[in-house]
Amino acid sequence: MGGFIILFVFCVLFLQSSVLEVTHARFVQPTKCGDSGPDIHYPYQIKDQHQHCESPSGFELLCRDNLTTIHFPSYGDLEVKSITYDTRNIHLLDPKKCVHRVFLNLNLSLTPFHYFYALKNYTYLNCSTTLPPPFLEIPCLSAASYHVYTVDPALPVPGSCAGLKTVAIPFAYSPYLSDSKLGLRLTWDMREPQDRGTTNGARGSHTSRNTVIGFSMFVFVMAMLLLISTKIRVAARNNHQKEGQLLHS
Repeated sequence: MGGFIILFVFCVLFLQSSVLEVTHARFVQPTKCGDSGPDIHYPYQIKDQHQHCESPSGFELLCRDNLTTIHFPSYGDLEVKSITYDTRNIHLLDPKKCVHRVFLNLNLSLTPFHYFYALKNYTYLNCSTTLPPPFLEIPCLSAASYHVYTVDPALPVPGSCAGLKTVAIPFAYSPYLSDSKLGLRLTWDMREPQDRGTTNGARGSHTSRNTVIGFSMFVFVMAMLLLISTKIRVAARNNHQKEGQLLHS
């Protein structure tokens, strides 16, 4: 019995060590790409930079010329302006300064991301002539020979236009809302709880460590009580045996 209890306590202490190691890996100190870059920690990771834990797929960031970027195969690189871990909000900027080109081409279906804002379907129109108000042309998608607009899909397509694509995006074109600073905010999904920034991360790490240590102490105390109880029963049985032997002698 004593050997079993010792083995049991050893297994508990091993489990505690493993959990604390994982907890430490989750709450490592954040890194930066340049002095003004956002704090980068789990689930994000700078590509090719040694980390204590492996970053989930889709959360690799690039660091080039002190600029933090994230690559989307359907579009290319977008600059990471900021990351808010408690609300899972990553704020991106388009280096090409055409947020509607991003909306038109970005495919998030194979990534852990989706738009932070509520979405509505809009149809992009490619027109050979300009349309009168209230239609607003998207300058960064247009040229001298064609003009691009976003419209409600329920509207009939003018004869001089052809539908390019209908996509769910945060807003149609507006000179007041077309800046990528407003529109390119994504959030992400994870199956496990998301770690938060350094302060909250340290608090989470401290709480997890205390939970593991408290559980280990509880198990240890219970094992000791079981050991003492076993020794008492063995001693009582030995006393009864001795008393029986005395009575029969």
